Amino acid sequence: MNNQNETSGNNYHALKCIWMASGLIEYKLCDKQFDCENCPFDRVIRNFSNEEENLNTGMPNIINIILNKLRCIKYDEGIIYLKNNLIARQILPNTYYLGVNPILISFLDNVGIMMECGAGKNVLHGEPIIQFFGEWGTINLPAPMNFSIYDKVNNPADDPMIAKWIAIIGAIPQEISLGKLSKEGWNDLHSRSLELVEEIKLAYSKIGITMNDGGSQIKYFHQLIGKDKYIEILNLINS
Repeated sequence: MNNQNETSGNNYHALKCIWMASGLIEYKLCDKQFDCENCPFDRVIRNFSNEEENLNTGMPNIINIILNKLRCIKYDEGIIYLKNNLIARQILPNTYYLGVNPILISFLDNVGIMMECGAGKNVLHGEPIIQFFGEWGTINLPAPMNFSIYDKVNNPADDPMIAKWIAIIGAIPQEISLGKLSKEGWNDLHSRSLELVEEIKLAYSKIGITMNDGGSQIKYFHQLIGKDKYIEILNLINS
C-alpha cells in the first residue's frame, strides 16, 4: 500500500507544478504526471504570460513561448542527464527509461521523431539513436554510451512532444557514468540555450509578427529565423 503521507518531504517537492517551483504561483501540485503540453492549467498560464509579454515587447509570440519554457525548466535530481540531450531514469538495476532533454524539446516545433534502432538492438557509443525531422530538415541524436534497447514506450511518432520517455534500455553503471552530463554541464547548457534565444529576441525585436516574405503568420521558430539558422541552433545546443 502506498504511503499515505505521499506529499511529504522529497515527494512533495517532486510533485510541485513547474509554475509553483518557479515561484510564479503560490500553490499547485501536478496531477498530470508533468505532461505540460496537455495540461489546461499550463495552457492558461502560458497564454496569459505570452500575451502580457507580447504587449510589452511587440515580439513574435514564439520567442516568448520558448523563453518561458526554458525559464521553467529546473535541474531534477531524479533524472540522469546524459550527453547529446538525452535523459534517463532508473527503473530497475541496469534498466532505465530513455528520453529527450526538456531543454531541447523547448526548441522543437512542427516536428516528428523516429527511433533509429528497434527493440533488441545493441547500440554503440556515437551511433544515431533518435532522429527529429520537419519541413526545416533533420537532426540526429547520437548515443552517448553503449546500451541495449529493450522496448519502445508507446509510439513517439504519434506526438513526440508528449512522449517524455521513448524507450526502455539496459546499461551497466559504468556506461551510464561515461554518458552522464554533470550538473555543471547541465547548467551551462541551460544558460547557453537562454542566451541564444535572448540574442534572437534582441535581433528580431523590430520584425513584427509576420514572415519577411510577405504576410504569413509566424507559427514556428524556424519560420522566424530561417531553416538554416534553426538547424544551426539545434546543433549548437547538441554540441
